[in-house]
Amino acid sequence: MEITKKENMKNRRDFIKLAMLSSVGIMMGCTSKKQEFDQTLKYGAKRKFIRKFTPRFSMGYNFIAGKDPFKRMQFFHDAGFTAVEGVVFVTHNGKNYTEAQKQQQIALGKMARELGLEMGNVSSMNDKDFAMMGEYQLPIKDKYVSSKEGLREELVRRMEKTFGVLERLGSKEFIIGAGTKGSKLSATKQMDNTIENMAFCADYVAKRGYKIVIEPLNTISHPNIFIDNATMGAEIVRAVNKPSCRLLYDIFHEQMQVGNLKSLDDDKVWNCIESFHIADAPQRCEPTSGVIDYAKVLDKIWDKGFRGFLGLEHRQTENTKECELRILEIYRKLDKQS
Repeated sequence: MEITKKENMKNRRDFIKLAMLSSVGIMMGCTSKKQEFDQTLKYGAKRKFIRKFTPRFSMGYNFIAGKDPFKRMQFFHDAGFTAVEGVVFVTHNGKNYTEAQKQQQIALGKMARELGLEMGNVSSMNDKDFAMMGEYQLPIKDKYVSSKEGLREELVRRMEKTFGVLERLGSKEFIIGAGTKGSKLSATKQMDNTIENMAFCADYVAKRGYKIVIEPLNTISHPNIFIDNATMGAEIVRAVNKPSCRLLYDIFHEQMQVGNLKSLDDDKVWNCIESFHIADAPQRCEPTSGVIDYAKVLDKIWDKGFRGFLGLEHRQTENTKECELRILEIYRKLDKQS
């Protein structure tokens, strides 16, 4: 079919008109998405959080932040957060970091500094399967450590590997645990051994300017774990009695194990706290999804003078973009109002 010159001109005009409308539509779509994001976050980074809410780097926000670590770092900044934690999970499976992995850690640390994001702790020596600190039990590659000397050698190896990660990221502390309860020694002897081994680690990290933070866990999520409540964790910290050994108070684990958060009112516990982890109970999802009154808890923590890391270590009730936006709004409502 022959197309006349007049029809051709009309088609060209229609095409240009359609293209312009499409461009406007795309621009409006982008603007709409940005407005939705800004409105939900109360204009995002234009208002930074007052409380030091510290997102766990690998948990949640996959829809609105993506999985690329550099895009996630930028997202947390744009959302108004002032700190991140858990940027690297330090493993001790006998494999060393590749040069590419090391360079990525360096780049992430640099990006965080440039964005003004403070670097919180990393998980490193929080073994949950063996009576590591209490009975010197730990499998290493093709052998099994069961002596004080063997354990100390492995603790040093793990701390040195962790130091490399901390240095590359610009972090100053890492999470440590005692492992499980043993069956060979009395509870008293296991406690003594745990204190002695934690003191050994505290001395070692102090020489490099770092800290260990002891995180008590609950026995529902982690059956037979040795340090299973904040009061016990604080007892170990006080016995070690070194500035380089502090307590990570996990609100979820304490609620699950003890059934309340009364230990926050105990000065023997409070004075040992370095940082917090936040999740609601019993599902370990975002605040307001469970039984913990986080508005009251966070106000109590603030009123008692705490200004440190509030690690957001929780899952999402729904794996959707809408849930992620709702969670960000929840933290806006829980933030300290200026």
